[in-house]
Amino acid sequence: MSVSKIITLSNFLRKEGMLVSIRSTITASRIWEEYHELADYDELKLAIKCIYVKNKEDSYKFDNIYDQLFKKVRPEKKKNNESQHIKNNEISSSEMPSSNNQLVPEQESVENKALIKDRKKQKVVNDKLTNDSIASLDEYDKRVFDICQRLSKKIANQRSKRKKRHTSHNINMPATIRYNLKNGGHLVTLIHQKPPMRKTKQIFLSDISGSCEWISTWFFAILYGCYKSFDKITVYDFDNKIVDVTPTLGSEFKNAHEINFAHQKLGVRPFGQSDMTNSFKEFLDQAELNKHTDVILLTDCRDWNGKRENGVLESAEVLHQIVIKSRKVIILNPEKKIRWNTPTSCVSEYEKAGAVVYEAGTLNQFADVISQL
Repeated sequence: MSVSKIITLSNFLRKEGMLVSIRSTITASRIWEEYHELADYDELKLAIKCIYVKNKEDSYKFDNIYDQLFKKVRPEKKKNNESQHIKNNEISSSEMPSSNNQLVPEQESVENKALIKDRKKQKVVNDKLTNDSIASLDEYDKRVFDICQRLSKKIANQRSKRKKRHTSHNINMPATIRYNLKNGGHLVTLIHQKPPMRKTKQIFLSDISGSCEWISTWFFAILYGCYKSFDKITVYDFDNKIVDVTPTLGSEFKNAHEINFAHQKLGVRPFGQSDMTNSFKEFLDQAELNKHTDVILLTDCRDWNGKRENGVLESAEVLHQIVIKSRKVIILNPEKKIRWNTPTSCVSEYEKAGAVVYEAGTLNQFADVISQL
């Protein structure tokens, strides 16, 4: 089998989101050239897997792609010399080598084309999942959780690049010219651009009422993968009260059900309809808010139990107090904008209270807003 298979393997692993370097491809090629005739299928697979797989979450991705590329092409090597001798006697020695040399390249070509076609189909499916309404996503579909993890890495990389730009030493030309006027305009001293680094604290409030329960799960799945890129982060779940679920960010999750189970152990119990007034008041009392704090709410802005006094929604008044005490308040609304102006929606009242509302009904929209925080 040609070493080009290893290059194809590296290519597909990169498309799957794994970190594959040129050195990994070269090392795997050398292992293949040296041991593909000595080791059996499982031994060779394990050796190459040790080169490519850095995170255990990527193990199943490697297994799937490796098996598709190699399993049907290369038969398992027999360790027992006697069984190998018997097998060789059963096959005609005059015909087998030539037939192998003809069939293997054709089979490789067909399998490569089939695998490329499958990858294209999978990309179309993944793009559809990231752009479909979050409410319609299947909680049993592991692909959705994998996509959340991929979006998390993208967010973390974007935030890391932005922080590096803040610490760069680019020259501030206006300041440099002003400083060097005393030197007759000669640029003797260079003034470097050092944007102020304002460390901020992000507090996330996630609505887990009936209409937002699974949406909040995918929202947390994205945060779980990129929380280390934030300076300081706190996450609360709320319906009729708030529950701090920040400790679960350090756990390892393989699917959405493990996330929900971990939150339930902390006392998260969906109440059915959210009591925003009581939750916002409790948050205002417990959270340490200041001008370096960003508050991000995930909610559909439907305060079914909200009371009004002189036509003013009580939860909007409490939210206004949160806006005053913090740097900014952002609301991520999973509903389409066309539904924001319905009688039961209080988006306009929350906007009047000072909150900025974004539509975040898909995974891509979630990721876009979070990456800009």
